[in-house]
Amino acid sequence: MRKNRGRTPRENEIQTAIVASLQAYCRDNGIRCSTLEYYANQQGDSLRKVCADFLATLDDSTLLLAETKVHASGELLAFDDEQLREYLEFESAGFPIAYLYNTEDILAYYQKPQPNSFPTLTLGSVNRSLPSLLPDRYPDYPKHTTLLNWLKSIPTGGDQTTRFARIFAAIRAEAILSNGLMMLIYGTKGVKIFDEPNPRKLESLIQSLGRGIAGKFLNPGQQRRIEYFLQEEALAFSSWFRPVAPNLQQTGPMLPGSGDSIAPNEDPDPPDDDDRPKSRSAYPRF
Repeated sequence: MRKNRGRTPRENEIQTAIVASLQAYCRDNGIRCSTLEYYANQQGDSLRKVCADFLATLDDSTLLLAETKVHASGELLAFDDEQLREYLEFESAGFPIAYLYNTEDILAYYQKPQPNSFPTLTLGSVNRSLPSLLPDRYPDYPKHTTLLNWLKSIPTGGDQTTRFARIFAAIRAEAILSNGLMMLIYGTKGVKIFDEPNPRKLESLIQSLGRGIAGKFLNPGQQRRIEYFLQEEALAFSSWFRPVAPNLQQTGPMLPGSGDSIAPNEDPDPPDDDDRPKSRSAYPRF
């Protein structure tokens, strides 16, 4: 696995301009926007981390996962080929990960005096590229859309029919978004638990995924717990599962382990006296 590095000072400058301009643009255009920026030790390809420099939720229905790069003289500086390979895998699983990079040396956000229209000018000078459209550090940037045009393509008020919108309506917290939860949302296709998300049922699934996971891989017991909830859709997590030697393989039904609060053959979402979800003090992190 690639060693995470901190952002360069120039990358920090570009990202600060993008995030500030994104927030201002959304405010001016009536778009609900919330952003989270990550430190190097929070980023990576494991279940508990996030495969981005920052994320933004827009109108509670669209997710932007962004990797920030500095573009100068036709090259993306500090470009990481191994990171690109990781992002291609995330893209193939449906993650909305994209590279963002400047197309002008000085973005409007940093111009003095700062123009009143700095949000649209800055976002119009930042390109957005899917990993599959960025084969190396030398982008064919005229073929990439600007972040401003991408924002304009989002439906006014958001698309509340997306799976992300349905799940986000249940969890209501950007802070618990991680690769593991995003794999549940984007890397699985036919999971009935997501048709009409129930906060209690979703939390049980998150707990089964998050309990005891350390590092990059699921152990066999954790894999069985995922299979208990997702059945064949658990194959989406295969890249996070490291098989053990045959003589160490455990046998038995694909049910939660003894450390779980769900007993074998017990409904993970037993009926309550009423349909109101119970309040929770906090959600576990992956």
